[in-house]
Amino acid sequence: MQIHYFGLSSFKIVTKDATVITDPFDKESGLTPPRGAADIIILSEKNNKLYSATSGISGEPFLINDPGDYDLKGITVTGIPLKQDDGKDGKGRHVSAILIEAEDIRILDLTHIREFNMKEDDLDDLGEIDILILPVGGNSVMTAKDASKIAHEIEAKIVIPSHYATDGLKLPYEKVDGFIKEMGGKSENMEKLLIKKKDLDPEKMQIITLDPLR
Repeated sequence: MQIHYFGLSSFKIVTKDATVITDPFDKESGLTPPRGAADIIILSEKNNKLYSATSGISGEPFLINDPGDYDLKGITVTGIPLKQDDGKDGKGRHVSAILIEAEDIRILDLTHIREFNMKEDDLDDLGEIDILILPVGGNSVMTAKDASKIAHEIEAKIVIPSHYATDGLKLPYEKVDGFIKEMGGKSENMEKLLIKKKDLDPEKMQIITLDPLR
């Protein structure tokens, strides 16, 4: 499996059977929207223009833009809606956390949430998480401190921070450094993460930052 980072909450996950792109962002962010072929697109908040710019994605991808369970091309996707605020219509604004299972690796992507209000029983039901992706830049998403608390609660083997200030981004988010400091100050930077189940170390939590694709 390969994991690449576009920026904000957008990632490309490549398995032997499929390519998945999550939360492709709009050009109003200041960044070039994600481009390339995909088999699956996952939108955690389909009505938010910033995170649903699918026009640059080629091929004939299957679109997952609602919570629920999906199983295709050797990948299982579970969308878990988390209420973020009451919303303009009083019905509440929800953003989905995404559980992705492929090649015996379990990834929990907290996309662009600010409020992690998953019940403890529901969190237990998710089971063991191998890779946790979570936003850390504050403002409209989790702060570094809150993200650190959740990372320690979930205890994934690899933690990948997302949704922080990067070159060219016009939106006001903090740098990733604050999260790394909250997590003890040690991290490893990579262009992309290449990972197999056997490579995961159950004895330690590894913090990995990924260079945004350009």
